Amino acid sequence: MSYFSPSIQDKIILDLVVGQNSSDNNVRTGAEIQFNEFVSKDPSAATHSLIRYALDQEDNFPIDIRQSCLLHLKRCIPKYWSMGFRSFIGPPVQQELKGFIRDQLLNLAITSQHSKIRNGAAYVIVQIAAADFPDEWPNLLQSLYESTTNTHDQVAIVGGITVLNDLFDDLITEEQFWEGRVGSELINHVMELLQNDELADETKTHVVSLYQNILKTLQSQEAFETDSRKQAVAEHIGSAMEVFLRLLERAQNTGNSANSDKIHLTNLHFRGNIYKVLNEFVSSFNKKVKYEHKKWMMQLIMTDLNSVGYVYNNIAVIGAPKEQLNLITTADLVDPKSTTAFLLIELVSALTALQHDISIQENSNALDTFINSLILCSQLPKDTIEDYEIDFNTYVTIVSSLSATMTVRDAINEFLSELNGKDVVELAKRVIYDMNSNSKHSFLLAECFLFILESIFMNEEDIEVDLPLVELLNKFTTFISYEYNQLLTSRCFLMLPKFFEKFESKLQIETFAANTFSNMVKFASEDTCGELTKASVLISSTLYSNLLNRNIKVIDKTSQLALLHIVLSIVEDSEEDTLAVLLEAITFAIGIDKLEAQKIISISGNVDEERVSVIDLIFKISFKEPSDIQLTIDSNECLKTLLEDIGIEDYLKNCENSLPFIFKTLQDNASNVDYSPTLSLALELLSIILDSAPNSEIPEQIFQYTFPLTQSLLLASSDDQILQIGGQVFNNLIEKGHKWIVNYHDGNKSGMDILLAVVSKFLSPELSDSAALFSGSIILTVIEKFSSILGNEFLSHILEATVKRLLISKEVITTENLITVFCNLVLSSPDDMINFLANNIRLVDSNTGISKNGLELVLPIWFSTFEIIRGYEHIKKNTLAIGKIFTLGDSRIESINVNGDIIPYAGDAIRTRSMQREQPDQYTQISANLKILKLLVGELSFQHQQPDAKDYLPENDDDVDEEVDGDDEGNDWEDMDDIGVPNFDKLKSYVDSDVEDEEHDDQNGNEDLKIILSQFFKECTTKNLGNFRKYYELLDDQEKKVISENVIFS
Repeated sequence: MSYFSPSIQDKIILDLVVGQNSSDNNVRTGAEIQFNEFVSKDPSAATHSLIRYALDQEDNFPIDIRQSCLLHLKRCIPKYWSMGFRSFIGPPVQQELKGFIRDQLLNLAITSQHSKIRNGAAYVIVQIAAADFPDEWPNLLQSLYESTTNTHDQVAIVGGITVLNDLFDDLITEEQFWEGRVGSELINHVMELLQNDELADETKTHVVSLYQNILKTLQSQEAFETDSRKQAVAEHIGSAMEVFLRLLERAQNTGNSANSDKIHLTNLHFRGNIYKVLNEFVSSFNKKVKYEHKKWMMQLIMTDLNSVGYVYNNIAVIGAPKEQLNLITTADLVDPKSTTAFLLIELVSALTALQHDISIQENSNALDTFINSLILCSQLPKDTIEDYEIDFNTYVTIVSSLSATMTVRDAINEFLSELNGKDVVELAKRVIYDMNSNSKHSFLLAECFLFILESIFMNEEDIEVDLPLVELLNKFTTFISYEYNQLLTSRCFLMLPKFFEKFESKLQIETFAANTFSNMVKFASEDTCGELTKASVLISSTLYSNLLNRNIKVIDKTSQLALLHIVLSIVEDSEEDTLAVLLEAITFAIGIDKLEAQKIISISGNVDEERVSVIDLIFKISFKEPSDIQLTIDSNECLKTLLEDIGIEDYLKNCENSLPFIFKTLQDNASNVDYSPTLSLALELLSIILDSAPNSEIPEQIFQYTFPLTQSLLLASSDDQILQIGGQVFNNLIEKGHKWIVNYHDGNKSGMDILLAVVSKFLSPELSDSAALFSGSIILTVIEKFSSILGNEFLSHILEATVKRLLISKEVITTENLITVFCNLVLSSPDDMINFLANNIRLVDSNTGISKNGLELVLPIWFSTFEIIRGYEHIKKNTLAIGKIFTLGDSRIESINVNGDIIPYAGDAIRTRSMQREQPDQYTQISANLKILKLLVGELSFQHQQPDAKDYLPENDDDVDEEVDGDDEGNDWEDMDDIGVPNFDKLKSYVDSDVEDEEHDDQNGNEDLKIILSQFFKECTTKNLGNFRKYYELLDDQEKKVISENVIFS
């Protein structure tokens, strides 16, 4: 059979591939449908046509069509190649054709002159290898190795390496790498290629890329599982370090050759990738790298930083055209700035790792050159300045370190902030000297000095040198002027709080920092101040917030209003990351004087402008991007700060300014209650406003507006997010407005009718776990506030519905919230709660089909949730509650069997995730009382391991003396070893003797959880509460030891 002869089928497939690339949506959709139908009828014919056109032996088709053919072939593989694919539907491609396709794909990957075709072929090879390697394709790796041995055919080498790289990511298993010799063969092959001087830099870059993947495996946990692996890795790193250093040295010599005035981007890119590897060597295998190799590496870094720093400065800062610098680009490397930046980032990152072992000053002559190179690389690029001046939001994202893209400055900042103590002191002295030596620096150079110093001030090492700090501060403030470029003044504002923080112990922060902050805010509040400077002031204010937190009252009140005015002045043009900065600045401004913040009627102070209060400003910012989750979190914190601990008059004033907007949002969504970011945020902020009501009571007039809107929204909505947040709002309403519900009427419906209707919805089995997240909180509030009104019958119905909701809940957080109902009821009246669950609830367990009472249904779920409950107070309440259940000694609880310890899997087969779903873990069955003890012992063990706050207090000399004088003090653990694991009688004898000397019989919820648990076990021991003797003997030795250690010696 000839696979190269064209056919009618080939023409059909080609037309359908072309059709799927059409810009006309109808043509594209029709072609997709016909293509899928054609492939499903005859996969062999379709895949044959696709590979034939991808090969394009007669060079008739454009690259994009060939690339599309490879893409469609890749999509066909999982459905029609082999049953080894989960999505296989068949019929399969003919066996003979499979061999042909595999061979041609390999040929395409290593012979095509077009990188897009090579990459496309590599993707298909990896897809097929997922099913065929090694059984159906045993010679795959060997074929790829062979393709990379001919140094005269660099296309084949690049193609083969590309496929190997992709295969390594997806197919090479840990066992194949370590035990199947794949790892050693691959590493040896890569090392041979890297040391081959005939290969071009571009080709070697692909080889280094493959090695970077291999290196991840050498850094993984599996590499340290056996001694032989550790030894192999250590030996390899030692030799590989030398290989890469020689590689870098040769690349430098080639790139900096005096015989060539050209700068090849391929050479720069190659060196950047080498530094990436060297960085990993020093960071991950520091002890395995020889000292002489580190010194060699430092010399190479210094050489590169000098030469590349000059090139980068010319390209990025000065903006010299690439022709002037004789830059040689390629099809893949067309941007000189990004290529040189990549090299510098990797170089500086490697230097950051290296400087802990090798001081920059080891070669004193190199220090001045290093500082000059650092200054060249640290200056702001020309296009960055343009971007900042066009849009200050871009500036905020970059200087706030919120950008996902790392810059050269980011790398330098990290290096300087981590620099060793010896070098950072010398660097600080030199930079300050250079800055002071000339008063007429360009704004670029002056800004660069301030950036470098800011990074140095972030370093935790002490700068033990006599710096004239006040003079230095005065020098810094000379850069604050409307006459200078905004970026210079802005950098000064960002640097100053770092300066104050660095020398906090040597400067009077309350005076210098507070005055500087006030002057900064005053400067930026002037109309002549630009948006870049204002944004910097707001970013800087968050830094001052941390610095002046304990002494915030030293800031004068005019600064509070001025700071808010700055926020208001740029809010209209602010977007994305800037909005969060605005809210953080407002939070800081409120903290300056909360009472004064409440009195601000109009931030602008201009009678002709719209009045904007603090809460107006918060809302204005929050609703600019209501879908931004982080912004919502910041909005919540800001609003909580404003409303915290305020009086009723100020509370009503804030409600008057904010609630009309929220009510309008709720009304606008009354007929369409699908999710919208605006509605969601409105509910979030409403919940905070209600929760912040003074004296834990919502004023009646606010309730009268809020209740009808909220309840109608909840009863009409089916959106999970709206119901979840709305549930929180409703819980706040009934908790703090319960007295108004009783007398509320809406037509024929009373407030209690509406309340029960909402409760019924939240307990409905039709509601998702996400929507019902706060159902437990709502039920608990209803029971606490309305039990006397509802009566026993209603309460019984509510609790039965709560049990039903609990049984169907799958999400841990919803289950946890529902458990709080039973937890709190047990704490208030354990006997009544246990009796109710045992006598009044009987439901069919959906898992077993057996009818069970409420205890049998609730306790297993409660116990399974106990160990993952979050929040210290919740954990404490649950601990107290199940402890009370145990001490009841109720036979009905004792008779309930629940899951104990997991039974280890005894089969020979490897348990995959699908098997685990089909065959869930098996557990031993134990009494509920024994389970309670095991849970409490586990919690006691955890609490015992937590550090004691007293350990961090200064030692008391008297205590030390007592310890020395007493023969038995400090020997508790030795005594414990003598005791071993006591049986119950022995334990009781120790506890009884201890009780005679101590009167500590008051267990209450205000104590530390460890103390509560220790007292619980003491009482159980002395009084045999809940038949403790019986269950203590059923505990394992480790559990008994935990009890003994904490009871006898507490």
